[in-house]
Amino acid sequence: MDRFAAMIILLGGLVTAVLVLLALFTIAPITCSCLVSLLYTLYLFIAYEESGLHYAQEFENRFWTGFGVLLSTALFFAADSPVAFGLYSPGLGLIGIVLSGYFMHVWDRYTHRISISQQTNIRRSSTANTSLIRLRDLGIPVEEQLDHINSCLQEIDQLLIPSTINNFINQRFVLLKEREIITVFEECDARALNYLIGHVKLGLLFYKIKDHRHFNGKNRTELINLLAIERLPILSVVSRVIILHSLQLLKLRANPRAEHWVRNILLKTHQDELSELKTLMDAKGDYFCMNKLIYDDIRSESVRQDILNHIRREAAIQQTNIQMGTRRARHIVPMQWRKVLSDVDDTLYCSGGMYPAGVDRRYPRKTVYPGVLGFYRELDIGTQGPEEWKENSVGNLVFLSARPHLYKDISEKINFAKFEKLRTRRGDGRQGLHTMPSLLAGDLTSGSQFLYQNDFEPLAKKKFDNFRRYVSIYPEYQHVFVCDNGQGDVRAGELMWDAFPYEFETLFVHVVQDIRQTYGYAAKRWREKEFRGRVIFFRNFVEAALRAANQNPPMIRIRGLRRICSDAAKDFMQINNWTSDAMKSSRRHELNQSLWEANCFLTRHCEQPADLIQADPRYFIGEKVRTPYGLAIIRGFDPTFDLYQVELDWRPLHIQVAEYLKETKDATIRPKNSVVPPLVRSQTEAIHLETVDEVDEGQEDDVLASSTDVETSGLCDLVSEQWESHVNTQPVVSEAQSVGESSQESGQPSSEASAAGGRRDIPVRSCSDGAIETGTQSLSADQSGTLRAICNMQALLKRDEKGNVMNGRGFVHASVHGQFISKHTAPTLPKFSDKSRASLFPFLQTPTPKCAIFKAGDECTTPYGPGRIVELREKKGCVVVEMVNWHATGYMRLETVKHVSHSLFSKLVWQLSLAEKPLDFPYADGTIINTPFGKGRVFQPLPPTRPRGKKAAMTPTIGMRLENWKLANGAHPQLFCTVESARGWKDKKAERPSIFSSAIEQSTSAIGKMVESSRTLLSPLLVKKNKPLEPKLSVQYYKDSASVSTLFGDGVIKAFRSVDGFYEVSLSQCALANGSFATAFLRKNCIRHRVAVGCQEGE
Repeated sequence: MDRFAAMIILLGGLVTAVLVLLALFTIAPITCSCLVSLLYTLYLFIAYEESGLHYAQEFENRFWTGFGVLLSTALFFAADSPVAFGLYSPGLGLIGIVLSGYFMHVWDRYTHRISISQQTNIRRSSTANTSLIRLRDLGIPVEEQLDHINSCLQEIDQLLIPSTINNFINQRFVLLKEREIITVFEECDARALNYLIGHVKLGLLFYKIKDHRHFNGKNRTELINLLAIERLPILSVVSRVIILHSLQLLKLRANPRAEHWVRNILLKTHQDELSELKTLMDAKGDYFCMNKLIYDDIRSESVRQDILNHIRREAAIQQTNIQMGTRRARHIVPMQWRKVLSDVDDTLYCSGGMYPAGVDRRYPRKTVYPGVLGFYRELDIGTQGPEEWKENSVGNLVFLSARPHLYKDISEKINFAKFEKLRTRRGDGRQGLHTMPSLLAGDLTSGSQFLYQNDFEPLAKKKFDNFRRYVSIYPEYQHVFVCDNGQGDVRAGELMWDAFPYEFETLFVHVVQDIRQTYGYAAKRWREKEFRGRVIFFRNFVEAALRAANQNPPMIRIRGLRRICSDAAKDFMQINNWTSDAMKSSRRHELNQSLWEANCFLTRHCEQPADLIQADPRYFIGEKVRTPYGLAIIRGFDPTFDLYQVELDWRPLHIQVAEYLKETKDATIRPKNSVVPPLVRSQTEAIHLETVDEVDEGQEDDVLASSTDVETSGLCDLVSEQWESHVNTQPVVSEAQSVGESSQESGQPSSEASAAGGRRDIPVRSCSDGAIETGTQSLSADQSGTLRAICNMQALLKRDEKGNVMNGRGFVHASVHGQFISKHTAPTLPKFSDKSRASLFPFLQTPTPKCAIFKAGDECTTPYGPGRIVELREKKGCVVVEMVNWHATGYMRLETVKHVSHSLFSKLVWQLSLAEKPLDFPYADGTIINTPFGKGRVFQPLPPTRPRGKKAAMTPTIGMRLENWKLANGAHPQLFCTVESARGWKDKKAERPSIFSSAIEQSTSAIGKMVESSRTLLSPLLVKKNKPLEPKLSVQYYKDSASVSTLFGDGVIKAFRSVDGFYEVSLSQCALANGSFATAFLRKNCIRHRVAVGCQEGE
């Protein structure tokens, strides 16, 4: 679905909604007015998350409660409401309002309680200090302490009673339980404290413990102050992450001291522990990340700057230690220090061309690209990290999505659910997404500008703004951006390089459309700013991995490249929702080409090559199929290259018929019971009849000669078989073919093929458009045939002394690629029935004679178009018909000619068929074309029929009259040009304005016309008549008889026209047949003074 279809659907939805709303207003205006007001209030509440209603969960709960009360009031008490039972029973209506408000209150509390009760999704290894078994051995009663905290929390948290009412009724009991929880956190040691923080529902605990109004009741402040300040030095990095996450769930704006608690936790974390804390914050798999914490949750600019300055300072210390190789740097676990940023649509998933997601249609929609997950993993590992990814490690993957952020985390939840599904390990040994990524979403402003104006610049700037924030949080890392060229990602990558050239490492661009159509692509500008070397274009992720391994220094390991190749092949085999076999075959060939190139690289570095993707056989052995060389029978199949060994019967037709008759006669006398091997044909085996097109001997020699030269024709190699020996001759492999014997044994194609007879090697390479390049020539996709499929046989047809092909038995074996083979369907004979199909309603059917009776002048329809009857020849059973739309006379049988029905629809169709179709450019006379010389009208178009003979070899031209020019005799100059030039002038149009600008322009022009017409009517009364202005005459520069030089040679000025400024020049070098000289009419800028022989200008 393209943009036009999406806009039509959106417009249709809006129009339908407006019409439905207007219809409802006509039925129930009071109820609809109330509902529209409430919906607008709900929109304001959701759209403005920065308002004070979102500062605390209590404020949001009160809003939803009030919204439920107002909505139920409008439904129960409006006069035109369909459920207005409150008008008849006010008490019952009041009870309904109270129940609706209470239900909304409980529902909001329940959903919020579920969200804050979920613990952080951090995969981490269990250390000895936090292990439950280790704590038991040390005699620490951590299980009893955890059970005591959970029981106290359960007694405080009442599901059906609001916390405000519960605290007012049971204040003393609530204070006692809150004090017991605080005491447990105060008295436990460091190991137990880290265990309790990791296993208790800390977010729900912070929310349920309140700051009561009296002096000794500030329990929430006391608990958070205990964990974030007093006991912070003994907390691990994971425990600090959990506390920050719980504060985000609580909402920092709910407590004025929350920002200072966050500041203290981050400022008391240093160097590598700070990097680990930031990474863990982004790897929780939810919306609450470091970017939201620093730039959205923290409102104080001074607190934000303190945190960012601390991050930059610690990052500088880390980089200094690594560069100088200090003792602290030697104890650091080796890692790559690289953040992998990626787009989602058309980079991770294929959009299937669905607007506005993307434009890629090469794979089925919502398909994960083969090898993309392994590519992310190996970029994260790099060349300095561990050899393989450990199970509980935390990665550095983040997605930059253009999809807008909606209320809270509605849109983010959908994406994180997809990421969690990708993390599951595959059953065939493939690794899923190696880590839980972070997500930086777009906004509604940039998304709306892209939808309505088709402008990619706001999307690019939004992604750059997210990247700018992200770099300020992770200044110690290098950043790689993986994107596609379908929207504004490439422009965003250029902005990233311009602002952060040291932090930005490489831009990987997935090519999903022509590179020249990429938004922001400017090769010249990129070379000037040295950005072109940082951009890598690729069509699949095996190619991207190969380019990454070839970088200097390499970005991934060589073994990592092989792992990506293996994962890509397995990912491809798991795709089962292909829309067509041609799509699957094309993608398999493209991926195998990259796998082969990667295998060549792996072989050079002494690594084991990866397996190519095997093709599934679509035809069984012995099946009859259709090939470009005629009908054939399948005799074998090569799944690596998707090649079918087929048997072609190229014998003359009379030999096939004779053998078929003999076989039929033998079969009636003695049926065959023996089983014949598929590749060995006996003398009595049945021969398949084929239809052979007869050609002359010269054409036959050309065809047979072309089949033996791979370098000239590019078609498949053929192998004849010695049937007399009843064994299959071993095919001889040519040295000039694209696949060598060594490469066939290893299961991969060869990059070069040696020419026979000491000829030079011919490199064979597949092009992006399906063509093949062999040496210095390039074959198209149609001409390349099975050479593009890597044929592995060459013709061994016997020839006599004169070079003619010997007949032999005429059976030929060929290897043909699967995409050039189709299933053969035997033709069926037509069935004739004596009885016509009876009507279901015979009483409505008008009886018609078996043979229609025609007379001269009747209108009729024929297989060749409409016509009129000229003569009826009943004895011969035919009619003479004069065609209407073209000059021809047909002699047709009565069965093929039909009367024109007298119904209105039939007459309309008849009139439309009689209408002559107007000719289009360049065959139409009078076509208007805007040429560089002015407006022109075609007076000599191309003839409708193509000329033959010598005229056909000439370049066709058309003639135009330039209507803006007028000669002295009143005629217009004539311009003759080629069809290509005229089509270029005709197709050159101004850019189409948008719908809104065109509407404004039309309205402005309409108003202007109204004003102009009114001024015209009142002008005799308001304006005095002035004398008409005399035309401005041109001044003659070159005098008469002056010698001048023109584009057509030297000449002499004969006359000058002051009306239009043209000079009449007699061309002395252009003598005509009658002895006179040609005359040219030129302007001043086309003439200059003639320079005498031997002189130069300026002397």
